[in-house]
Amino acid sequence: MQLADLIRAVLVRWKLEAAIFMGVLALAIIWIVASPRTYIATASMLIDSRAPDPVSSDSGTSKGEGSVIATEARIIQSEAIAARVAEKLGIDKDPAMKERWMSDTGGAQTFNGWVARRVLAGLGVSADSADNIITLGYKSSDPQKAASMANAFADAYVDVRLRMSTDPAKTYADWFEKRIAEVRAKLIASQEALSDFQRARGIISTGSIDAESTRLGELSSQLSNAEAQAADARSRASVGGAAMPEVQTSGVIQGLRSQIAAKSAAVQQMRGELGSSHPEMLAAQAELAQLQASLASETAKTTGMLSASSAASSSREGQIRGLLSSQRGRMLAQAADRSKLEVLESDTASARREYDSVTQQLASMRLRSTVPATNIRQLDRAEVPLLPDSPNVVLRLLLAIVFGLMLALTTAVALEWRRPRIRNVASLVHLTGAPVLGTAQIRRALPHMTGPQSTGEATT
Repeated sequence: MQLADLIRAVLVRWKLEAAIFMGVLALAIIWIVASPRTYIATASMLIDSRAPDPVSSDSGTSKGEGSVIATEARIIQSEAIAARVAEKLGIDKDPAMKERWMSDTGGAQTFNGWVARRVLAGLGVSADSADNIITLGYKSSDPQKAASMANAFADAYVDVRLRMSTDPAKTYADWFEKRIAEVRAKLIASQEALSDFQRARGIISTGSIDAESTRLGELSSQLSNAEAQAADARSRASVGGAAMPEVQTSGVIQGLRSQIAAKSAAVQQMRGELGSSHPEMLAAQAELAQLQASLASETAKTTGMLSASSAASSSREGQIRGLLSSQRGRMLAQAADRSKLEVLESDTASARREYDSVTQQLASMRLRSTVPATNIRQLDRAEVPLLPDSPNVVLRLLLAIVFGLMLALTTAVALEWRRPRIRNVASLVHLTGAPVLGTAQIRRALPHMTGPQSTGEATT
């Protein structure tokens, strides 16, 4: 069969083809009209993974954003969120829903779980990790319901995420409340043990023991100085009398000796000139005796001072030696207490650090449990859709047109193939295999024609 024959057959059977096309188009229109209308309302959420932590003041991180967005999308599709939506909209309080639950499950499933799964049936969630936005849509035959359900899911998601952040913090805060009582009791016990030990031993701290060691060194140094001073004083005092260096170097004694020498010379001269009984001679001898007495007194005074200084140095040496001996005794007595004191101080410091740590964590958990928001932000609220999402009228009409045309053409070609018609010389030669001997014009009258008769060509 030639292509021209197919084209001619298609053109000849145009009425059949038009009928088939119109029938398919009519069925499509009926399908569109009969299909229930469904509407989709969408809301969008932003997951701000870079938002700072209001408690720790740490900046957010973009690490693993893809997995975070996928997790958040899965949370939105959880039964916990759906149960929250059902509770917020009062779906779980509807008596008709309970009757339907009983008829569908016979009580084999929990009512709340069954309601949550029915609510989730119309939800669709798409996540875009590139811009950290989650779009949630809800499909329903009622546009108002679609919008309200989409917004309810968005609100429930924000509420549940906030509770997921604050509820654990509240639980930990309660636990730290109990824990802080334990560590406080431990701290008080360690402080009391340290105080009792210090009071019993007369020790303030390990620093006081170090001060005792310093005092022992100072006493040792003082004893050395005192011993040297006492030895020097004893050495000077042992010389005795006029030979003592202090006597030899004393200005008063030196002056008295000079006066005595001068007065002795004068007495000797007067004895030779005036005699021993002369009044002037007697007066000069009295003055000389007085000077000699003054010299003896001054020498005795200086010698006494050196003896007193020697005795004082020896006494001070003895005192310092006694203090040093007592200090050594105290140090020996405290040596055994030092390690015990260090252990008690270490226990107290450890208990203090533990108490401070628990107190800090308790304050952090209390603050975190009162955080008013999370890093979830709702960008767009769902609006009531004006046009249905399904059925897609344009798509269905296009499919009907394409399918109708294909069915019409296929039917015409199939009929031509099954019962071919002779429509030209080429078809006749092809079907009979006989050669063409000639052609003749055939004039055929048509009943309805009043003008010239039509003519045709016959082949023999």
